[in-house]
Amino acid sequence: MSHHSPLGAFLFFSLFLVDTALFYGAGVSASSASSFTVKAIENKDEAEALLNWKSALDNHSQSLLSSWHGNSPCGFTGVSCNDYGVVAHLNLSHLGLRGTLDGFDFSRLTNVVSLELANNLIYGSIPSSVGNLSKLNSLDLCGNELYGDIPPSIGMLESLRSLSLCANNLSGHIPREIGRLNSLLKLDFSINALTGSIPASIGKLSDLIYLYLWKNQLSGSIPQEICNLRSLKFLSLGRNRLSGSIPLEIGRLVPLERLDLSDNDLIGPIPLSLPELEQPT
Repeated sequence: MSHHSPLGAFLFFSLFLVDTALFYGAGVSASSASSFTVKAIENKDEAEALLNWKSALDNHSQSLLSSWHGNSPCGFTGVSCNDYGVVAHLNLSHLGLRGTLDGFDFSRLTNVVSLELANNLIYGSIPSSVGNLSKLNSLDLCGNELYGDIPPSIGMLESLRSLSLCANNLSGHIPREIGRLNSLLKLDFSINALTGSIPASIGKLSDLIYLYLWKNQLSGSIPQEICNLRSLKFLSLGRNRLSGSIPLEIGRLVPLERLDLSDNDLIGPIPLSLPELEQPT
């Protein structure tokens, strides 16, 4: 019968633990290195997309973004990254940037959750590629010089909670695809040149609190489906070309605090439950 030394067994077990720890540590190290490499590649790709857009802006705008250089976009002016070091927020409002969105490769910035470009001098159309920003919560392009149609691809931004395109020169119809934005709390298309009717699909935005469509050239009647917006507090449809009667069911929108239907061609009675409603003209 052979006898095993307790010391030998202990040494074998200790060596096994050391080998296992070294192997596990090597695995963790390799995993960390791989993660770092992926992050570096992603950062470089995002930086390149932003720098390409910067290069398409006018010279003064490029000087305003002088911090935009290199492969680390988290240090760029107006850019914030999430805990994983990926670009998540672009807040470039009120900077006086001049240029178009044509050179903005949205497909390389798919982790962005907020894009704020309000009150600049951005002109041209809204590219359909904006639909690639699948994680976007907030889009604010108000106060620019954008023209053309609102792209139907905007309906692909199903995480949106706030969509503001006010005070531009946008024309054409409001796309019916807007009804896909089920998480939307605020929709502001005011002060543009939008035509056609208000799409019935707006009635699907059950969480909507703010709906601003005033000062456009919208025509037709107020869709009955607006009365489905049970969370609505502010409804502004004034200064359009709306006609027909005011849906009596609007009076059932209990949270409603402000309703503007002024300067339209509406006829008929004002719902009794809305005593502060301005008389339509």
